[in-house]
Amino acid sequence: MEKVSAFPYLTEDEFVKACEEVQNRLPESALFAGESPCLRITRRLASACVADADHQEQLETHVEAFEDDDEEAIVKQPQSETFVTVQYDVLLSPSYRVPVVYMTASPPLPVSHFFDLVVPHHFQDAMRETGVMGALSMTVIAYAAEPASRADLYWQDHPNTGMPAYFVHPCRTADTMCATGAAGVQIQDYMLVWLGIVGAGVGLNVSSTDLRRA
Repeated sequence: MEKVSAFPYLTEDEFVKACEEVQNRLPESALFAGESPCLRITRRLASACVADADHQEQLETHVEAFEDDDEEAIVKQPQSETFVTVQYDVLLSPSYRVPVVYMTASPPLPVSHFFDLVVPHHFQDAMRETGVMGALSMTVIAYAAEPASRADLYWQDHPNTGMPAYFVHPCRTADTMCATGAAGVQIQDYMLVWLGIVGAGVGLNVSSTDLRRA
């Protein structure tokens, strides 16, 4: 069993090995190799706010032309509960050397609805205040009518797809991982610790029943 060489920081090889362990044990995950290896986990989350077809098209048009922050592009949602598919892409941050998660929703949602969908209620205050997990952020321009307290919004694209995505900024991840006392963690267990800390804050919690034996 091999320990992380410089916990909480990962080399790319260590990140891939840690992700391979999750892929082997979590049925809803897939690992994509390449210049920037990516662990993808897909979840279906219940939501009371989903765009209808016309409003989805309006939002998608807004995202494609994200330089236009017209207030009229804000989507108003009906109140019928349905499911939203959230795609979580976990990559290794080249600057922070810790995992960072990028999220997209289908159908697409405005930032306030996405925040309420993925962030558990007991994490929301800490997330709004940029707590130990870092802020939930969006990689496209902020919508003019969205409350600023929902999240810090930055210009950035998904590193692999080039498309707009939400993400959890990794600036506090290393400190949070150290606070767990898991300094001697083995490589194959690293991502399970990370999922319990960062992942749980954005609806990516993994219970023992979710995992299958490798």
